Amino acid sequence: MKTWNPNTNRILFRLLWVTAAVYAVVFVAAFWHLPIHVYIWHQGLLFYFHFIPMFLLQLVLCRTRSTPVCILLPLGILAGVGLVWLCLTEWTVMGLVLFGYWCIAPVMGCALAWVVYFAGYLLGYRRV
Repeated sequence: MKTWNPNTNRILFRLLWVTAAVYAVVFVAAFWHLPIHVYIWHQGLLFYFHFIPMFLLQLVLCRTRSTPVCILLPLGILAGVGLVWLCLTEWTVMGLVLFGYWCIAPVMGCALAWVVYFAGYLLGYRRV
């Protein structure tokens, strides 16, 4: 039976903070000047880059969880933010479409992290 390397958790956590900071800069830069004029590559980063921090967050939670409910925490946060967004847009169709489009990347990040974690589990890696 193989065991997890404890340094890997620290590395993943640091990468999580770095990529989250990069995404925050991308997000703020997109809405800094009004009216909004964002290049197409910037839009791509805005809508898809948060896949990486969500993947890393979910992987860290899977590896260090103390209760099984912790692995659903990122999706709960995403649902809470979505509920606030939908209340602000008064549950319009455009609000639902934008929220769904914005959620594709983080949900896919969570799903990929679950696949990676369980693949490692099936290959014989165990927590110490």
